Parts: sequence; structure tokens; C-alpha cells
Amino acid sequence: MHGIFYNLAVQQVQVSKGSKLPRNPAFLAYYERKQEEGKTKGQAIVCIMRRLVNIIYGMMKNKAPYIAPPLAEQVA
Repeated sequence: MHGIFYNLAVQQVQVSKGSKLPRNPAFLAYYERKQEEGKTKGQAIVCIMRRLVNIIYGMMKNKAPYIAPPLAEQVA
């Protein structure tokens, strides 16, 4: 199970090669925030893994689909 969630977490923070767009902007922002807090890359991935587990558990418990959180517009 650990390997499955690790692979899912890594995929969430990947950036597409051609378009340079993140696969999941919410998780990429969370990953970058954790790194700014002083966590290593590995620790930030573990934080994403934990968040994924919590999301999946909540979906199963409530029998509800995942609704991505809206991203706040960043000021240039």
C-alpha cells in the first residue's frame, strides 16, 4: 500500500513536459508550501500521501465524489 500512495503522491506534483502545467495545481501548491516550511522533498511527499489517504477515506466513508478545492487567484 505504501508504494501505491507514494506513486499517487509523486504523480500529483508532476508538471507536464510540453505545457509546463501541473497535473494537480492544488497538490503542487501544498507540496511547495511544505517545502517552504522547511520539510525535505521526501517529507513533503509523505504529507501528500497522508492527505490522499484522508481524502480517500472521507470519500469512502461519506460515499461522495472528490471535489477539487478552488485555487485562490495569485496576484502578479
